[in-house]
Amino acid sequence: MTTSRRSWSEPGLRTQLMALMDAVFPGIAQVIDRARALGAAWEDVTTPFVASAEGEPVSQVSVMRFAMVLDGTPTDVGCLHAVCTHPAHRRRGHYASALRAALAFCDERYPAELLCTAQPELYEPFGFRLVDEHKAVAEVAPRLDRQPMRPFRLADEADRAVFQRLASRRAPLSARLGITGPAAVFVVNEMDRPLFYAEDLDAILSLEIAGDVLCLYDVVAAELPPLEEILRRLPARVRRVELFACPDALGMTAAAEPHVFVDGDDALGGAGAVRLMVRGPFPEGPLMLPRPFRC
Repeated sequence: MTTSRRSWSEPGLRTQLMALMDAVFPGIAQVIDRARALGAAWEDVTTPFVASAEGEPVSQVSVMRFAMVLDGTPTDVGCLHAVCTHPAHRRRGHYASALRAALAFCDERYPAELLCTAQPELYEPFGFRLVDEHKAVAEVAPRLDRQPMRPFRLADEADRAVFQRLASRRAPLSARLGITGPAAVFVVNEMDRPLFYAEDLDAILSLEIAGDVLCLYDVVAAELPPLEEILRRLPARVRRVELFACPDALGMTAAAEPHVFVDGDDALGGAGAVRLMVRGPFPEGPLMLPRPFRC
């Protein structure tokens, strides 16, 4: 077995790693290829650490730099993702070897690391700990007195140009736990989910409305609008807001309710509850890693 940091530019490696990931997360290679066609190339933002057997990749751990704001301080954090071992090569130490190499890389660059997983027991021996997440919930007065926001489609070239402009200078959704990039993760996770654009606010919103409940997942804007202005431009009136992020930057007064994402809430999937884990210093108290950046 050999384990090393690899480069996506190596001849044939992309094909091998996509096949490996697809064997563990069926369909993920197609998702990544579709995002690449939308200008969000996975290989541009990830660094793979690969364990090989007989010259073939059998396990990998990829690292991505998250540009974040944690407790008011801009901070780069290492995000571990696409962790997988081919079913025919499990329980032979490949995963542990790749993970140790990835963590050594992170320790030289980042004060903390995070990941989302349905199998926290695999990461606890390496210093990761679980974080209890909470959504922000508030009852609101129904209103709709501005021109409604319109559907936004990343497959549309003009809309994609708007996204690229805003994503390159987006404001963090929270000063306690906010993320400004990389934008490729947003595209992978949200390209098949409802997106809207409020032209006068110059803001892209990831949201869903079920009855009179607004589920708000992200706001991509250079200057974040207050929640009050978002409510005025919704496609339907709501009486309850559930924000799947920290509420401070939207001026939202809210209660914290525990929430656990489940399989299917992120593009890479999993099995059962998908929990946030961190290694190193991280904010305390009610918080949430927004859905567009769970990978």
